[in-house]
Amino acid sequence: MRRIAFIAGTIVIAFVAFILARHQSYEPGDLIAGHAKLRGQCATCHQPWHGPASDRCVACHGDIVDVNPHGGYDVTSDSGLIAGRELRFLTRNSEITCLSCHTEHRGRVVDLNTTATFNCAWCHKHPSINEVDEHTVAIMKRGATARTDFLKPFNHFEHKLLIGSHVPAMPGGFKCESCHVVAPTLPLKPEQMTFRWTGCAGTGCHLAPQDSFVQLPASVGPAPEAISYTPRILHLDALFVHSVGHLATPCETCHFAMATSKAPNDLASKQVENCFKCHAHEPTAPAAGTRSTRATFQWLSNGTAMAAVTSATGKSITACGGCHLFHTHGALMKTDFVGTAPEALPNPKPHLTFTIYAPMVDGAHGLEIRPLQISPWLLGWFGLLAAVLCAVTLVRLVPARSGERGVVAGVAPQRTQEVPLIDDTYQTSVRHLYIIGEASGTASINLAMRSGRQVIEAIVAELKRAHPPVDPTVHDVVIVGCGPAGLGATATARSAGLNYVTLEKMTPASTLRAYPRAKFVQATPIAIAEYGSFFLEGDNSREELIQEWERIIATLGLMINDREEVVEILREGDLLSVKTARGNAYRTRAVVLAIGVRGNARHLNLPGEEPGRVFYALIEPSEFQQRKILVVGGGNAGAEVAQALAAAELGNQVGFSFRAAVLANITRENAERISELQRANLLSLYPATALTEIRPGKVVLDPVKNPVVDSLPLDGSIVIDNDIIFAMIGAELPTAFLKKIGVKLVSKGRLGLS
Repeated sequence: MRRIAFIAGTIVIAFVAFILARHQSYEPGDLIAGHAKLRGQCATCHQPWHGPASDRCVACHGDIVDVNPHGGYDVTSDSGLIAGRELRFLTRNSEITCLSCHTEHRGRVVDLNTTATFNCAWCHKHPSINEVDEHTVAIMKRGATARTDFLKPFNHFEHKLLIGSHVPAMPGGFKCESCHVVAPTLPLKPEQMTFRWTGCAGTGCHLAPQDSFVQLPASVGPAPEAISYTPRILHLDALFVHSVGHLATPCETCHFAMATSKAPNDLASKQVENCFKCHAHEPTAPAAGTRSTRATFQWLSNGTAMAAVTSATGKSITACGGCHLFHTHGALMKTDFVGTAPEALPNPKPHLTFTIYAPMVDGAHGLEIRPLQISPWLLGWFGLLAAVLCAVTLVRLVPARSGERGVVAGVAPQRTQEVPLIDDTYQTSVRHLYIIGEASGTASINLAMRSGRQVIEAIVAELKRAHPPVDPTVHDVVIVGCGPAGLGATATARSAGLNYVTLEKMTPASTLRAYPRAKFVQATPIAIAEYGSFFLEGDNSREELIQEWERIIATLGLMINDREEVVEILREGDLLSVKTARGNAYRTRAVVLAIGVRGNARHLNLPGEEPGRVFYALIEPSEFQQRKILVVGGGNAGAEVAQALAAAELGNQVGFSFRAAVLANITRENAERISELQRANLLSLYPATALTEIRPGKVVLDPVKNPVVDSLPLDGSIVIDNDIIFAMIGAELPTAFLKKIGVKLVSKGRLGLS
């Protein structure tokens, strides 16, 4: 076992070292060019063990709370977030942060203006262009012109009439390009426009730029070829420039009403054609529910969303980021960040280091004491190495399992326990079949009753979700057993209004009736629906608990079918069919097994183990008088039976055999009572022994192989006179029955008899 543990530990350590040694596990990809100087300085952007932090971005680039429409906005309010999608890295107030959109380690060249705006269609409820009201209007409207260059505001409508009536006719007629010259412009660059003076000058028009209508300064000259100007035109609240593609289209295609404009800022001058008569939106967006940043960037990088390609309709495909930029917004394209980001994080926190003074040899000065700086990472590696060495040492030094835990031939019982596999609602591997109480590992009265209440609450919740059809011939739940767990389940089922039936193999509270008379049983408080608190002061005897049990049943009017043993549970579609020894069948939506284990006593499996000689429970101690009795089993059950039978008035000769060196697994009260009986010569103890043979009128006890008890005077077998044996060595699950109905059992490991 130690060798296997050592080999497994070595493999795990080697695997972890291999994973940690790979460089990709610490830096998954290249940084963008602007962050190239931060390579290897993970703490600049990352918090230890918590990943990147947005406040590190703000420290270098600045905050957008007061300058961006999205800054400081609660995205969980009326934000149009698509159902099933969510943003990550939000603040406590559900506001977006830098990391909600940006990521790193995606290569040295990344179009941040594009990738940072993918959340237009990713977040808001318009993955299709037809879902955006502003994009589907017949006519769009741009902003007003900020200023004009002429003394008298220009009137397009008036000039159209003048040009149309001019004699002789003016070459070219009334066309935009007759007066306006617009140079192609790149995004986010200022517009470059000029007036063609030859389109304004001539007979019947303006003789000079300085006439009474225009009144341009003398510096323009009397007859310039062109007059440059810098217009402050407010375009749409989007990224728009007079690009080569736009200038290839006649001006009047977009500015269709300009010929009727009578002032620079009237409605006709600001009306423009809907852009999406020429442009198409991106073909596809990330699938609904796919929220990973990696999936989004793969979508953005496939080339279709940003490319000016032609769709099947003949329109150019344009994504949201082609017109809308997150950090550049407004009709005048205001930018959030106007300064230049620093090359290093401002006000960096000092790194934690430890200084030790160690002797060092210097060729010039010889041996001297010098300070040595040690980082926490180095200490961590030393700590990991020390932990590995300690683990290896522990594996090699841990002693092998003691002999008392091994299997000894011919000595009973040493079985491998199997228990039902259940989830946190007590449901087994068979759907809608539940096991509670002692069979599920809750032996105390308090916990058993609580498990009964909890399992019915889980069944009620399941029925509310399923909404099964009403059928009076089908029970909501069949409860098998009426011990503490079964009573708790029955009371809760009645309170919840379920259609239930409770089946009991013997009689209600048969678990308590199986206790020895006057056996003390501690009942802790527990609330029972429609009854109140179930609690008796102090230590309570079997008789007192049974009286309280019967009072609960009568008060609540619980319906219990006693003396009806369940023999089979079958699946019928979504229902279960419970069949009993009486020939009855109960169709139900759920079954709760509260059968306990006391009805399946563990046997010695020795020759001579016969009824009348070997008993597995004590009901009435007074039935055994003037007898030679051996009690086997060192738990509380064995100690209590030994006490009851060793009472002086019964006149019995009682021996108490247990495998352990001392009675360590019993209560303090039981231990004190056993000591009193031993000192009074009413009880003989046989520690570290096991019953190995049953003879007529005698029994044989052999010493247990245990180095802890080598000093005890047990050199060989002990033969004592005997009439009766009480095997108080526990009970077993009805394994055959559980396997028959399909319940999966798991091993708890090998257990020795205590």
